[in-house]
Amino acid sequence: MTAEGGAAPGVAPGARPAPVRLVLVGFMGAGKSTVGPIVARALGWDFVDLDDEIARREGRPPADIIRERGIAKFRRAESRAARDALGRAGVVVAAGGGWAAQPGHMDSLDRRGVSVWLRVTPKTALARIEGSATPRPLLEGSDPRAAAEGLLRGRTAHYRRSDITIETEGRSPGEVARAILEHPLLVQANREER
Repeated sequence: MTAEGGAAPGVAPGARPAPVRLVLVGFMGAGKSTVGPIVARALGWDFVDLDDEIARREGRPPADIIRERGIAKFRRAESRAARDALGRAGVVVAAGGGWAAQPGHMDSLDRRGVSVWLRVTPKTALARIEGSATPRPLLEGSDPRAAAEGLLRGRTAHYRRSDITIETEGRSPGEVARAILEHPLLVQANREER
């Protein structure tokens, strides 16, 4: 939108301008860190994994921050990293599993950004992360499945606010990336931008 409230040049009033950034949200194990680079390469954009960015800035991985400094400290670092990444154009951002559920985060996305929920069940998420070298402190304990189900239950309403929902069950990372890139919202927006 222009400062006067009209549509940006070349964009019909009420139409959504072509996106300049994507943010992938969803539960841990949904494939955000795997699918994100594929989508970014296809678009010719940069890729930012918020967990990697936090680790770079803080000098320790997210799991260590959560264990040593607490979840609140991690969430503050995550908010700062996301604000910086989502202020850029030409970027695909893989948000952490809890990012979307934090107050104001989904509201901070503007019309030039598209949010994509990569949907996964707790069972599949646990199977995918079982062999991962990345520790998941929020799932540690005697019943990781119950912990995953509880976390997902609390976050689903926030994930649902995404512009696009992509089912990841039974799909390869390449198939998920293709579903994102071929979604009518992205195809139409990119066509209008040309």
